[in-house]
Amino acid sequence: MPRNLTGLLIIRAWVEQGSSKPLRAHLRLTTDVADGFERELTLADVADVSAAVETWLLDVMDAGLLPDIDLTAVTPS
Repeated sequence: MPRNLTGLLIIRAWVEQGSSKPLRAHLRLTTDVADGFERELTLADVADVSAAVETWLLDVMDAGLLPDIDLTAVTPS
């Protein structure tokens, strides 16, 4: 019987005043909460944060956590 896996991504974001790139985002992520967090990242660019989230979602799909969906049809708000 297959395991029931649950992925988790936590983003803590803040602004560092006076920095040329003021965004800071700390990401903790896993494709299976039973295994604990697999990775932690701290990023300072919106595009990098978006790419990390997209990569994680693809990893979740590869792990069989989400139905097969077309992420290209999803537009960011």
